[in-house]
Amino acid sequence: MKPFPFQYQLRDYFKNQSKTWAWFLDKNVQKEQIESFKTDLLKNAYRIDPASEPQWYELLEKAKAKLNLSLVVTLYQSQQVDYNNGAIVSFDNEAHLILSGSILKLLSADELLALFGHELSHIHLNSIENGDFEVTNRIITAIANDYKSELFYHETARIFQLFTELYCDLGALKVTENLETVVTTLVKIETGLEKVSAESYLKQADEILARIEAGSSGESHPEIYIRAKSLELLATFNEENIVKVEQIVKGKLDLQLLTLFGKKEVYGITKHLVDLFTKPKWMQSEQNIVLYQQYFAQYNPNRELLIDSDFKAKINNSKDNLKNYYAYVLFDFAVCDSELKEIAIGHALDISEQLEIDSFLKTIIKKELRLTEKSFRDFCKNCTVALNQILESESESSY
Repeated sequence: MKPFPFQYQLRDYFKNQSKTWAWFLDKNVQKEQIESFKTDLLKNAYRIDPASEPQWYELLEKAKAKLNLSLVVTLYQSQQVDYNNGAIVSFDNEAHLILSGSILKLLSADELLALFGHELSHIHLNSIENGDFEVTNRIITAIANDYKSELFYHETARIFQLFTELYCDLGALKVTENLETVVTTLVKIETGLEKVSAESYLKQADEILARIEAGSSGESHPEIYIRAKSLELLATFNEENIVKVEQIVKGKLDLQLLTLFGKKEVYGITKHLVDLFTKPKWMQSEQNIVLYQQYFAQYNPNRELLIDSDFKAKINNSKDNLKNYYAYVLFDFAVCDSELKEIAIGHALDISEQLEIDSFLKTIIKKELRLTEKSFRDFCKNCTVALNQILESESESSY
């Protein structure tokens, strides 16, 4: 059971920032804080004694053995929270698992085992690879909670948390070795129903994903249909299914919801697009070079870039707000040099058609140049003719 690629990616990102990593590595929970937590827990929850409820502690021992954990776990029933939930807190070699709502009545023994497996997997994740993922979680949470932080840090923390919950769902699957049990556990906790069908809900999850774009909007947990579908895919654990799950959770690139890595990817796509636009020598005017330097600190175009299947896939994996942004980038360069205007717009239209974002660019051209439908059609024809003329001239000169 391994963390998801996104979790490794974020771990490696912060680990490369050695000073930040070292500072968080040295931060320990103070003894006073631990004692304060225990006091609050005793005041606000009922401690379940192993002698009075041995069957539940037997399930805990089974889950611990499956996850190779050796720590003391104490069960509690919350007196303050009335919705169905489970939460776990650990210090050193002890853990406190707090149940809320009617979980103990709602779930069967096997389903309770799944819940214990999920909660204990939080500890399992924090313990593997020298505690790297626990440190990573504290770093991104601290940055995201700082009001001065940029939004992409909050989105990065959100996605990291979603994958943490999926990792723990996988822990539940490892402990129970039964997909249906884990799915019914999730649905029962969410709905409060005493009887549910895993098979029926998995079909429902497929229907939902067929109707909407993938991508979770959950703050701390992915939506139940995403968790159920992800578990179904990961029951057959291979690289292809891991990629599918990451796509289901993250969805397409969204201009409004970029992570640290999404921001970097959009930067790379933008540069690829600008390099493509300025690739022909007749597009390398002084004005376009100045605009290029306004987009990027250094003028270092890659003239070898092509519109290949990988680049098309990156554009296709973008939401409409990003496709509109890419179209505006093309328009920005197309109208930069007034002497190249018709040729440049023809060139932009040609690139946009190959990338299947021409509808966005055409809307922008009509709006920004204030063209009627008829004048727009005539204008586009003139732009295409101007582009073809320079391409023909370029072709003839090469002989």
